[in-house]
Amino acid sequence: MAAVVLGGVSPRSLGDLLKGFGIMAIVGENCPDALFWWDDAFHLAVERPCDDGADQTKARQAIEDVVRGHLLGWGSVVAEAFKPVRGSKEKKIKRQGSKLKKRDNHDRFEPQIAAWARAIALPDPDKEKTEPHPLFPAHGQEGSGDYFSQVEKAVEAARGAPLDIAWSLFAEGNPKLKKGLDSGYLFFPEPMKRYATGIAKWAQDRAALSPWCFLLAVRGAVLLRGSLRRLRWGRRAYPAFPFVFEGSVVELGKGKFFRNVEIHLPTWNADCPRTLAEFEVQMRQFQARLSGRGFAATAAEFRAAVVGRGPGAAFDTFHRFVLEGRRRGQDQRMRQGIPRGSTRVGVKGKEHATLRLMLAPLAETGWFDQFSTDRLRAERARAEEAIHRAVDEPGPDTYRGILESLWDLNQALVVSGALRRDLEDTRRKPRPLPPLPALLWERALGNGPDPAHRLGRAIGSILGVRADLGVRAEGAVVGPILEHMLPVRYRWDDRAWTVPESPPSRSLRWSGLNPLGDFGDLFWYRWLDSAELPRLPFAAARFARLADIAALLRGDVNIREVHCLAALYALLDWQNHNQPLETEQATASGAGVFLPPSYVALRLWLDLGIDPPPESRPPRDGTVARLLSLGSASGVERAVELALRRLRVNGLPWSTNPRPTGKAVARFAATIPGDEAARMLLAVLVPILKDDTLALSRRLWVPIDEQEAIA
Repeated sequence: MAAVVLGGVSPRSLGDLLKGFGIMAIVGENCPDALFWWDDAFHLAVERPCDDGADQTKARQAIEDVVRGHLLGWGSVVAEAFKPVRGSKEKKIKRQGSKLKKRDNHDRFEPQIAAWARAIALPDPDKEKTEPHPLFPAHGQEGSGDYFSQVEKAVEAARGAPLDIAWSLFAEGNPKLKKGLDSGYLFFPEPMKRYATGIAKWAQDRAALSPWCFLLAVRGAVLLRGSLRRLRWGRRAYPAFPFVFEGSVVELGKGKFFRNVEIHLPTWNADCPRTLAEFEVQMRQFQARLSGRGFAATAAEFRAAVVGRGPGAAFDTFHRFVLEGRRRGQDQRMRQGIPRGSTRVGVKGKEHATLRLMLAPLAETGWFDQFSTDRLRAERARAEEAIHRAVDEPGPDTYRGILESLWDLNQALVVSGALRRDLEDTRRKPRPLPPLPALLWERALGNGPDPAHRLGRAIGSILGVRADLGVRAEGAVVGPILEHMLPVRYRWDDRAWTVPESPPSRSLRWSGLNPLGDFGDLFWYRWLDSAELPRLPFAAARFARLADIAALLRGDVNIREVHCLAALYALLDWQNHNQPLETEQATASGAGVFLPPSYVALRLWLDLGIDPPPESRPPRDGTVARLLSLGSASGVERAVELALRRLRVNGLPWSTNPRPTGKAVARFAATIPGDEAARMLLAVLVPILKDDTLALSRRLWVPIDEQEAIA
């Protein structure tokens, strides 16, 4: 059989790609066994059994004749059925709007026309009016434009230029079109230039548009018909108009917003050719899942979902077009489909395969869905754009960009302010960001050579603690570290975050204006909240190396970077995924690393409370904690003195019993520089390995022979 490649079909514009579906609709109805696919340049290829034995010239001519013969008649029928009735004073005819707006009019159409009507406007059994498809905004009556009057003009122009169809189908050469249209509306962008002639008014140069191209694009648009229910704006698992999703909302000015829509048109290669009927079935059955329980509802989620699909997906590539406002109409900004790249389905590599699972909790909880007003949608636009960037360029930097945008959005939602008021004004309670899968995000963010990364990760993975006291356990609980960064509370039963009924006195706990101050407040308030707990809530799922802490005390680490990363890692669900570290991370790292004895004493003092010996409670030396959180040199020196006293009484953290106490613990007078004292609390706060804790204990252990020598 002769396969014909249609070079006029390509993703260079929305209309040029829709032409391919228009050709499929026409050729597929004429020859149901015809096979379709896209080549490497995304040109449509057609193979018809009836052309078996024919050469390329005859096969191309046959397709051209079929398309020409069908398209003119189809355009005439559609224009007559759907164009509005114009008013006339002479004939006493009142002007009527689009017939597609009312559901009752759909029942009066003939069956085939009704099917096309349902691709343009969606009837709702519970409403009198229909919902327009975004490819036909305002039911085809957008601004001063009229899609179906334009179809009528295109049919008339195409009749006068029958040979121009070859350019639309095959795009060979660049002949001057015999007939053209002034506008392709949403389907074809309208590049133009305006210039002053110096003689008359400003003139405009427009790109030539073949009427055949416009007719084919509209024919392809009505092929992409979904169910009779609604557009795919929600997360329910029913069929809907395929591949059309909410895009980002753009704020044009104070109180003025423009809601973009995105359409993602599918293509497939020669390995899986299919007939028109097969395509329509796969199109209506296609589902974009972020997980087994969550469906994509926005364009960003859709791309993250399909890029991680397995090899059994029905399509290979989705071409992304943003339907955004480009020029003023009478009532609204008229939309044009602007190409924004493509999304490969089932791309090999861990980065692509796991992104949808990394974002799965957002879909399963419908977290984005609470941003339901234009203002709230505009706020979430940054997070959606970050997801788009991660799909296009997967890597630690773009994945971190997602977390940063989610942190900012979550903070704006739960901290008292304008964004939270928008929800509360509608009597809705803000829902904090759900915990994200820790292991997947940890692998995606990588483990860079910068010590700040490991320090921030260790702090962000600090776990919560519950007292096992039966009925009395109510209130004796401290959640993961995020609880002391934002005004949220951890619900242990369903492993979720919630906004407390009464906001805390310090609603903005993690401002970032003074990073060391934020860490100091975090430590002190977490210490106070743990008064009724059996151990201090500073244990963690991940740990830093002693070499990283030494670099921190020397001033070789960017504190703001640690501050930022600690917050990002605190968004992850460490509480329920506390798995052991990899082998290279789980070994002691203290050999040959110099650390000030003052740090050693304070860290060992804290470890007495994190992991207290059996049948003992953690030391409640509030003076040590307070002096350490204030951060002055004299205060930290006094804290070291008190911490050493506690170690001499309770003993050093040790692997066996009895533990070294009394004279077996070194005694010294700490002298701490001011800059080092300011960083001391942060160094003490950073979780370290149990083996490193034992190594630090040996540094303060005084063997018995040395005790006798000193005596």
